[in-house]
Amino acid sequence: MTADITVPAETVRPARGRNPAFGLSWRILALVVTAVMTAEVFIFLPSIARFREVYLEQLIESGTLAALALDATPDNMVTEEVKRSLLNHARVDAVVLVEPNKPKRALMNIEPRADMPNFNLMDRGALGLIWDALSSMAQDGSRYIRVGGESMRLPKAMVWIVVDELPMRIAMYAYAGRILILSVIISVFTAVFLYLALRWLVIRPLQDLSSDMTAFRRAPEEAGTERAPTQRSDEIGVVDREFQNLQRELRASLRQKSRLAEVGAATNKINHDLRNMLSTARLLSDRLARSDDERTRALAPTILNTIDRAARLASDAIEYVRDRPAPRLTTLDLADLVDEAGIALQEQGEDSTPNIVRAWLNEVGEGCTARADRDLLYRVFVNLGRNAFEAGATTVIVRSRANGAYLLVDVADNGPGVPQAVATQLFRPFTIGGRAGGAGLGLAIARDLVRNHGGDIALAETGPSGTTFRFTLPLGDA
Repeated sequence: MTADITVPAETVRPARGRNPAFGLSWRILALVVTAVMTAEVFIFLPSIARFREVYLEQLIESGTLAALALDATPDNMVTEEVKRSLLNHARVDAVVLVEPNKPKRALMNIEPRADMPNFNLMDRGALGLIWDALSSMAQDGSRYIRVGGESMRLPKAMVWIVVDELPMRIAMYAYAGRILILSVIISVFTAVFLYLALRWLVIRPLQDLSSDMTAFRRAPEEAGTERAPTQRSDEIGVVDREFQNLQRELRASLRQKSRLAEVGAATNKINHDLRNMLSTARLLSDRLARSDDERTRALAPTILNTIDRAARLASDAIEYVRDRPAPRLTTLDLADLVDEAGIALQEQGEDSTPNIVRAWLNEVGEGCTARADRDLLYRVFVNLGRNAFEAGATTVIVRSRANGAYLLVDVADNGPGVPQAVATQLFRPFTIGGRAGGAGLGLAIARDLVRNHGGDIALAETGPSGTTFRFTLPLGDA
């Protein structure tokens, strides 16, 4: 059974390397790149809208300058060649300047048409400008648009221009490409920086911790797989130290369990022969008790008590290591069972030490029922009572009271109490609570039997005036 857990630690510790295609580090890198690029998209939308707005405002300013050239002529008229030259330098195809209390001034290579898209920069909000920019980038080929706005040179004037959208669209594509390259550089730099930081601060410690967990799972009892304790004070440091503490405690517990299993296996092998030898010794002791020599007869009870104690120690040991049977729950009269256990304990006491009077007081009361296995619960009371009497108690009182769906049962004695050093490990096997000659298995067996019923047992109180053990049982009508 232990062959699978004795593999050397060097053969079970997994390699530190991981498949990078599926590692957590690369997933974090991809997540950071995606997050940065998503943020850049939200930054790009107002940026491209602002780029288009500034581009059109510059065309309005240049168109205003071209229209103001008409003021230098006597009749606000220029030749066709001059008009074309002014509009080409202004990069517009038509401009109309409307100023209060002054005649309209216009330069046109292309007449405005009703089917031309019309944009008034003064009336467009942020969302409108974003939508106009995206719509413009979605077009293909030349498209003439009519744009109106204010000029910084003539704050009170309204300027309308007609312009081909294609050059502006090409400029917007170039601007978007520059933004894309910058966004990729920023996202890659940020992702690589976070990747290295997270790998150093989080991923590598988690990989070390997962490797330790895997090695411990494969060889839980093998020593030499621990790392040096980390000095980090953050959450990962706390987890790492707590796991190492848990690892040490579990390893010690598993070693103890393995030793107990080995002891149980050895006890099973020698128990049969030991009982045969004790039976033979008891027969010889009976013959000594019938001897004609008075001093020989006086030694016989002592020999019988020693043999009985040895037989009980062997029985307790084999009972502890044996698998607990599943309890057959029935509704039973608790007071009747307590009386039966008390009679058995008093008879055993009279056989071993007839000069000591032992009192077993049943204060459970008539009509108190519980759901339990009668034979297993009988052994609980016998173990608790026998431990109390062997520890020096002369009176044991059994009480019970209901507590919700459970029954609380107290077994109190007037013994010398449990030493403080023993109280913390009282229910561990082979723990002797201040008495000689016992195996320290009575309370461990009682705890297992109570837990098999779905309850638990604990040391309620102890002191010079006595000790009380309390355990729970399901009520009869639960």
